[in-house]
Amino acid sequence: MKTPDERILRLIDLLKFEKRINTINEFCEGVGVIRQTISKIRHGKASFTVTHIEMICKKYKVNANWIIGIEKNVFRTEGSIEMV
Repeated sequence: MKTPDERILRLIDLLKFEKRINTINEFCEGVGVIRQTISKIRHGKASFTVTHIEMICKKYKVNANWIIGIEKNVFRTEGSIEMV
């Protein structure tokens, strides 16, 4: 089972693939995370906070239930993309 941090890191790749963001730095600026925090999260030395998750959900219309692993739909819109 993926952790919320792992799902959000995958989300960054999806947002880049869909051209909703161009860079990780753009994502960081949009949700109030410093770039170094992403590196720490990748290495298991930090985690996204509830505030970060709230900003991610609002800014990118992400389904919070997907982040915590309850639902398969990534986004809160019709025609949502599923990722497991």
